[in-house]
Amino acid sequence: MRVTLTDAARSVLAALANERRQALRINGELVGGCGMTVEYGLFWDEPMSGDRVLEEEGITLLVDKETETYVGAEELVIDYREQQGFRLVTPQEILAYGLQVKERWG
Repeated sequence: MRVTLTDAARSVLAALANERRQALRINGELVGGCGMTVEYGLFWDEPMSGDRVLEEEGITLLVDKETETYVGAEELVIDYREQQGFRLVTPQEILAYGLQVKERWG
């Protein structure tokens, strides 16, 4: 899976990343009952075994295999909009919007 950042997302993440030494994890987690909804999040983390580690113009991104499966696309774009926060977008759909970068998952 290829992950790209829009200029707006890169600018905001670069400012946030300057304050830390951790990478940005893109996380998808199955939640809910029979609806099988995937909840996505962005948070600061350290690489773990099995992670795909990607570099995007000085910003380190982490994606685990489970999240890649949930995304289900070869390309993921991280966008930022002032009124919406971060968005995760594939060529087929908007996976999540209104995301903020958290200190940790949860």
